[in-house]
Amino acid sequence: MTDTTQQGAADVAPFSPNGTALYNPDDDTLRWSNAERLTPTEYAQASTLGFKLWRGSSAWVATWTPEREDFLLQHVEQIDFELLTDDPEARQQRFVSRARAADARADQRREAASQGLPPMGEPVKLDHHSAKRHLRAIERSDQNMRAAVEEYKKADYWRSRAAGAERRARQKSDPNVVRRRIERLEAELRKQERRLELLSGQPDSPKTQTSVNHALRWIDHLELRLAFERARLELLGPAPFATAQAYKKGDTVKSSKWGKCEVVGVGPKNLKLKILEGGASGMTLSSPAYEVQPWEE
Repeated sequence: MTDTTQQGAADVAPFSPNGTALYNPDDDTLRWSNAERLTPTEYAQASTLGFKLWRGSSAWVATWTPEREDFLLQHVEQIDFELLTDDPEARQQRFVSRARAADARADQRREAASQGLPPMGEPVKLDHHSAKRHLRAIERSDQNMRAAVEEYKKADYWRSRAAGAERRARQKSDPNVVRRRIERLEAELRKQERRLELLSGQPDSPKTQTSVNHALRWIDHLELRLAFERARLELLGPAPFATAQAYKKGDTVKSSKWGKCEVVGVGPKNLKLKILEGGASGMTLSSPAYEVQPWEE
């Protein structure tokens, strides 16, 4: 090896990982906990790719994509697969409590803003001995009202967080929500498989190979997510109900929404049902097959 080659090898800085990274299958997110402050370039790259800094956990978080995974692998040794514990219901209660506390503080500030002011909006008498006291009262009132507005904003923020935690709880515990998520993932998987099939018929080139690798990574990831969501569904209750093709016109079924119904039409995924009982009797509506069970007397 020549001196020039040795010098070039010495100039190459060894890879120094910056923190750790996790993939959480529960919400399909990548989480990067950096150990050192990001450079302006790294910060811009993370933001451009869609990473958001979660201040509470000091982690950069984003939904998984091949591009985001590649970016993290430039900064960490590996991305660990870990199911992070999460209790959306407890978080919802915590956020509701914070919203109520902020509302209470805002009400106190609003009431304080009206204290000490001259009655009936009396103007300041600049040449009177009460002018300084009057001006101080107006300043305190203004400060309290501004603080009340900020507390109301905090209350709105925590209410929105509580609503998000409620949606998150349904994502994890509602079988119908999980089934619909599985259907979306299956549709996305079919899309990537069709894309891969189209790429296989194109002339071989570096660009085509890059696209093929991208599609294969998406397929691997979607199959992983489907396995996770199907396992989640099995833990939530019985196996999914029969498909639409298991029913025929004239069958009497029980809908989870409308009770006793008659099947009047069968589609690829949905059933057309006529409600047989209650105030909506006689109405015809469409229902997914997983919301229907055979009627039992």
